[in-house]
Parts: sequence; C-alpha cells; structure tokens
Amino acid sequence: MQSLRAVRSAFAVATACALLAAGAPAAAQTRAPNAPNSPAGTQGPAERIAAVVNDEVISLSDVHARIRLALLNAGAQDSAETRQRLTPQVLRQLVDERLQLQEAKRLGVSVPSKDIDEAIGRIAEQNRMGRPQLEAMLKAQNVPVSTLREQVRALLSWQRVMQRRIRQEVVIGDEEIDAVMQRIKANIGKPEYLVAEIFLAVDSPDQDEEVRRNAERLVEEVRRGGNFAALARQFSQSAGAASGGDMGWVRTGELNAELDKTLSTMRAGQLSSPVRTATGYHVLLVRDQRPFGSNASTAPPPTPPRPRPQPKPDLAKAKVNMKQIVIPAPSKEELKAVQAQAEKLRKSIKSCADFDEKARAMGIPESGDMGTLRVKDLAPGLQQLAVGIPLGQPSPVLMSPGGAVILIVCKRDVPMIEPPPEAEPQPVAAPAPPPIDPKDIKMPPREEIERDLINERADLLARRYLRDLRRTAFVEIRN
Repeated sequence: MQSLRAVRSAFAVATACALLAAGAPAAAQTRAPNAPNSPAGTQGPAERIAAVVNDEVISLSDVHARIRLALLNAGAQDSAETRQRLTPQVLRQLVDERLQLQEAKRLGVSVPSKDIDEAIGRIAEQNRMGRPQLEAMLKAQNVPVSTLREQVRALLSWQRVMQRRIRQEVVIGDEEIDAVMQRIKANIGKPEYLVAEIFLAVDSPDQDEEVRRNAERLVEEVRRGGNFAALARQFSQSAGAASGGDMGWVRTGELNAELDKTLSTMRAGQLSSPVRTATGYHVLLVRDQRPFGSNASTAPPPTPPRPRPQPKPDLAKAKVNMKQIVIPAPSKEELKAVQAQAEKLRKSIKSCADFDEKARAMGIPESGDMGTLRVKDLAPGLQQLAVGIPLGQPSPVLMSPGGAVILIVCKRDVPMIEPPPEAEPQPVAAPAPPPIDPKDIKMPPREEIERDLINERADLLARRYLRDLRRTAFVEIRN
C-alpha cells in the first residue's frame, strides 16, 4: 500500500538515544546570571563552566561526556579533530535540553525515575543487550550513566510538554486531508525518494553562519564514515530524529521548494550539502528512489564498503632520538638469565629520565643516548619499532646471541604520507521499473493521512516552541 511519507512522531522515545549505530547557542543577553547551579550535581571548585542557561550551568565535563556518547552513537573515531567538529553541536544540544527541562519544571511536568529506567531498558533491548551490559559499555567508553539518563529525562519531559500543546493547538480539517489525497493521485508515476535528514534550526540571523558550519561538520563526519542515522538521532532537531532522521518516501510537492529542487538532482545513495530553508539547514540522504506507485527500486546494487586508506609514516624522512640499554651475555648458557634480568628492568622503567638513570647504573659503555637517528639508516627490523612504540616507553626486550637490548624513543619527527584520493565509484544503473497503471494504486486511508499531518504539525510546533524559549533565555557560552 502506498502511504504518505512517514514522519516519526516527536513522542517516540524508544530509539532517541539508540547506541551502537553515532551548534550554535542562542545569542547571549547582556544581563548577568544569578548564582548558577546545576541539576546534575554540585560543581567542584576545579570544575570549568562551559555555558550558563538562565540560572543553571553546563559544565565542561558535561560537554565532554556527551561528546563521548555522541562518538559511541555514531561509531566515529575518537580523535581531537572529530571531537572539535562535534563540540559546537553537542553544546547547542545541551543548551536546548536545559531549556526544555526548565520549561517542563515551570509547567509542573516531571518524569519519574521509573519511566527513565524503562526507556533506558528499551534502549538496551534494541541494542540486543541487557541493562548491565549497556552500563558496562558506557563505563568502558568513560561515559557516565547519568549522561544518558539526563538525555532521556530531557526528551521525556519535552514530549510531555508537547503533548499538552498538541491537544490544545493541533487540529486537522477534512479539506486538508482531501488536498493531500489529490496530491497523491497527481504524483503517480513521478519520482519519489526514500529520504533521511539531519535538521539544524536557525533561530536568528546572527546564528546562520555558525549553524551552517555545524551542518558542514556533520556532513564531513558522514563522509569520513560516520553513521548518518546515529548522528541524526544525536543532533537532528526534526521529529524524525528518533528514527535516525527517517522521512520515509517523499514525493514532489511534499517538501518546500529548496528541498524539492535539491532532491530532483540527487540519486540513490547520495548525500547533500547543507540546504538552507526558512527555518534552518537540512542535510539529506537519499536511500532509494523509484516512480511513485511502483515497488521497483532504482537504487544501484549494493557494493561492499572498502576500507579507507590510512596515512603511512614516511620512513625516508623520519628521525628519532633513541637510547639503549645493553645487557651482555658472557655465554650462550646465560642468555635465559640475561633475558629475565632485562624483562625485570624493562618493567621498572617509567620514563626517559628513568631510562637514563638505569642506563648509567648499568655501567656498560654501549648503554646510553644514541643521538638523533634517521629511521631509514636503522636495520629493517627496527624501523617500524622506532616509529611505532609510544614515546617515553621502553621497547620489548630484543635478544641476540650477544645479550639483551632495551630501546626507548624520547623524541620523534615522522612526516606522514597521505594516501592518494580515491576515485568515485561509477554508479550502476538499476533496471527500468515496469509501467504503472493508476487503477492498481491503493490510496492510504484518511486516518493515516490525518496521523501524518498531525505529526508534521507537531514537529513544526515543537520547533517554534523551542525557538521562542531560546530567544527569551539568558544563554552565555564560556570559551
């Protein structure tokens, strides 16, 4: 059965923080905040403040914990560059959640701990693990369970606030349903797209540039191998965020002109650059494409993902400052004892200074500083060791007929050779779908159309509500 594009309700919490898939703050006003306090706990004397939202603070540790959760969600590599790309959007999300919790408190809306526990239990089930396994995984990634609880609490609180508003303000008339049914009939045979999106709102003109950069950072993260659905769940501000940004099948005329135009130029598997609309920036992913009314996909056959080539050390230009401790073996029979002595010594070395002290204590002339060496001049077996062992940590014990050697690298200059850019794979055309007979198209029931229209209206209402909260709030970002 053909149906309207599926817009996931803003009240579907179960997958909002799903694991194992993975902005710009509002303009600060000039008045000084009241004495800040954090609902997550008392700030220690050494705790740095990342932002102040009305009379509450977001600590730097809150930001770092949420970044680690976002990296886990997205399956992204934990690097300084990735954390830097995600930090602005993580901070904006934390500000929004604090505003949502404050509004829920003002309206007398609270979420019992039992409801939060049940939601986290569903998250664990969806990831095919028990609650203890989920908590162990978070702990292994240095993510406090309280970070996930706070995210779920904010989401559930905001859902209940919005449920009140929807009961009062969202009404769908028969004429709106009739108009949608006429549009569905007019679109038979025209292209439709299976689309997912990441949406970042722009609440005032002075935010535009920063939100655009945040959207571009997310696009770059996806292109580097990040999981689009997980990033959408973590950062998108549309109702479909809970289902990984899924918008379902989208037809001509269902989106605004800017997004319609962008979709018309895309093919299955393609990711768009950020698209500006009146409300913010959208990043679109076309998962599939077909003529409306046909079940035949126009997506190319799937190809297995190729591992991305990694930079390699340039051994011809690499230089290291290396030191050694030599323990000679007077005879072949004593090699085993010398090896045991060297292993015990190696385990006691904690730094380069420690290495120097123990080398002097050995009293062996060959032990000590070897100076700055060109890696290409070392024996082939030592080249990878010289560029691979951690700085300031002793190497494994190296044995030879003459005794044992322990090495340490205290300084290293290793240029990297970047891999050549990969050629874009040529798309493989899918077979043409069979012609469509309008008489074979089964129209969706009016109740389904009404439900989807309610979800769309609720999404728009939620965006406006949060925008108004940002505009009236005091938000100060601390650098």
